[in-house]
Amino acid sequence: QETVNQTDFIDWKRHPVTQAVFRQLHLRIQDLQEILSDQAGVDPGKDREYVGAIKAYKDMLFIEYEGSPTEETQ
Repeated sequence: QETVNQTDFIDWKRHPVTQAVFRQLHLRIQDLQEILSDQAGVDPGKDREYVGAIKAYKDMLFIEYEGSPTEETQ
């Protein structure tokens, strides 16, 4: 299993492409929340799909480094 060291992880989070993806995820969350506020209950299956997508997007946005602070890529 390939590991990522903390420095590489921080660089990835700060990279302009990563930041652009994160901005898009924020926009998608806002869009889905608006849809849910307007249409919740109309189609419970879609509601679950939207809630699941919001959770997945938030999981990506708030991802944290899980290795040890001194772990280096091998």
